Amino acid sequence: MTNNQQRVLLSLSLIAVFGGIAWQLNEPGFEPWLFVVSGFTGLFSMWWPTRGKKYASQRLTGSVTFNYSNNNHLFTIGCNELLFETAWSKASDTSIHIYNDPPSIDSLALARGVAKINQISSVAHLDFSSRSRTPEEGDIIILKNKYGKHAAIKIVDVKDQSRADTTDEVTFEYVINPDGGSDFR
Repeated sequence: MTNNQQRVLLSLSLIAVFGGIAWQLNEPGFEPWLFVVSGFTGLFSMWWPTRGKKYASQRLTGSVTFNYSNNNHLFTIGCNELLFETAWSKASDTSIHIYNDPPSIDSLALARGVAKINQISSVAHLDFSSRSRTPEEGDIIILKNKYGKHAAIKIVDVKDQSRADTTDEVTFEYVINPDGGSDFR
């Protein structure tokens, strides 16, 4: 969940909790408690899904923000034959290094000049020959795992603590192609 999504969920949950309590004080009944419970459900959901999975997402698509200096620079997306262990390191406050070192990754390529993941119709023309690539914000990386499956990662934001940011952090959007093909449209 992105920071903006967390803020919206927190705001709506708090409104539901306090609105339900205010309603209960003015008009006691069963319905106000539904608002209070739904508000606490929203607050609880912010904590529950990430506990113990801070550096992993099993979803096929999503948006991730994490501190790339922690967890041995690894973040895992997908699971089973759709598993992609991503490995990162610092480059600058607008770019980041990504590697094919983890055992689940066969190769990776940079798809520069493509604005959206769903504009990629084939990865056959991309160069998968290097161990690492250095995408900039807005660039898309294509990963191929050891099962021949593909994932696309778009770099949204990079933060670098040594360059005036408060943390080392990368935000990316990703799509895992469950068919194993290289068409993301």
